[in-house]
Amino acid sequence: MTGRAISRRPLFLAACLLACAALLPACAGKSPAPVPPEDVVAPRAATPAEQKVVRLARSLVGTPYKWGGYSPRTGFDCSGFIWYVYYQNGVTLPRMTWQQLNAGKPVQRADIRPGDLVFHQVDKDGKSLHVGVVTDRGTFVHAPSSGKNVMESSLNSPFWAEHYLGARRIL
Repeated sequence: MTGRAISRRPLFLAACLLACAALLPACAGKSPAPVPPEDVVAPRAATPAEQKVVRLARSLVGTPYKWGGYSPRTGFDCSGFIWYVYYQNGVTLPRMTWQQLNAGKPVQRADIRPGDLVFHQVDKDGKSLHVGVVTDRGTFVHAPSSGKNVMESSLNSPFWAEHYLGARRIL
């Protein structure tokens, strides 16, 4: 080895350590807090009517998202998905999320049951509402956003818990 190669190694190591140290605070600052135990939504057994709603919602997992969509043939947006699932089960709901937010009866987070609607506020300005249908697993089925498909997500994930707005009982 030459003297020149030896003197560059400590500089290279120092540069790598500085780069790693600079990235650590940015990564740590983005993790949402875990869900407090009192806010965890537990799995619950479903009544026959709730089972029908949940079964239909799950059968649509994988259907593409389509803004304004309300059919499995063309795709769903979140409120169109809810409208379709309940319509197929003999329940007429308003078509828009903000209208669905006033349907049925309010439910406390600790009392959420399968078949309930769960609402999230997904932007910082409070203008964008999101809705899904609760399952018997502590999850909800929803049409998330453009480029994605209908999916089942945990109500207890830090993201959804942080954006939780409320729940409504329809059945």
